[in-house]
Amino acid sequence: MGNKGTRLLSRNVALNALDPTYLSLGQRLNDQFQPGQTELHGVPLPYSGWTEQMTGCAPTVAQALLAYPQYCSNLYGLNENAGSSTYHSFQFKAEKRFSRGLWILTSYTMSKILTSTGDDLQTPATSWSGAVGVISPFERQRNKSLGVSDVPQVLSASLIYELPFGQGKRFLDRKGVVDKILGGWQVSSIFRASSAIPFFFRSSNCNLPSQFAAACIPAILPGANPFAQDKDNFDPNRPLFNSAAFESPDSFNFYYGQGPRISNLRGFGYQNHDIGLLKDTRISEGVKIQFRAEFFNLWNWHRFTPRNAGSYNYSAFNTDVASPSFGMWNGTVSDPRNIQFGLKLLF
Repeated sequence: MGNKGTRLLSRNVALNALDPTYLSLGQRLNDQFQPGQTELHGVPLPYSGWTEQMTGCAPTVAQALLAYPQYCSNLYGLNENAGSSTYHSFQFKAEKRFSRGLWILTSYTMSKILTSTGDDLQTPATSWSGAVGVISPFERQRNKSLGVSDVPQVLSASLIYELPFGQGKRFLDRKGVVDKILGGWQVSSIFRASSAIPFFFRSSNCNLPSQFAAACIPAILPGANPFAQDKDNFDPNRPLFNSAAFESPDSFNFYYGQGPRISNLRGFGYQNHDIGLLKDTRISEGVKIQFRAEFFNLWNWHRFTPRNAGSYNYSAFNTDVASPSFGMWNGTVSDPRNIQFGLKLLF
């Protein structure tokens, strides 16, 4: 199964951004025009009275070079539709419908999604996040990457089984007390296992004028191992990532890195198993009592779960290479085992 998306809502093409070639001006980009000054470092005053007009932001050389120097914003269109995506997958499903009280459904998907915008089509069009709006509009081809929620493999299995006891069943086919106690039981099970979502890395140490409409994205150095430890023997008191394997945050000085918008490095996978028990006991023709016992995350499995989607915190690990705690687990974890019981009177 495949899907191709074009003209998707995006935040890729700022109307008021500088070409990265101007980074060669370095610190001169931050120098400010003074009243009466008509030229600075070879850059002419945009128009008469511009310096005095700029109260929302400083009248810097970088601001003067913009297509619309009177606006302090990068000017993203709320209806920008410059995004695209491709999705391709292999999907398998096997189902056994009710036979002797048993129903089973098993499915497996192997897939990949590449996109130049966010997975949420609305959010990237209206607000900036660490996942989108980070590539210069002059390098739009760099936006294409894995989707922020790309999960290459997913396995799920569900079943419902009506236990073969009580009136009308294979065993103990009796009325009365036997049926009231042993009849009407049903077991349900839902199991799911999947691969991990990808990480994306940024640097908060980023000496880059905002007029370039880009963020500092560190690349992994050639031949370097980005992981500081084996995920199969993970020690939460040590960083998961090797900071020496990434471009140094000190290098982001009028330079914004060559890393991908979303990397192909992944964290820890996910697995969960829920079990339910249900019993219907008929009191009369129009009245019955239903008992439910539900066990969520039955085996108390835990996973390192991300925080807010589309932000620097979209990970259970610190992915800011400039942070002293880069690679450390931030303490977020999935919910523990939860058991609940319920009793209903149906009439």
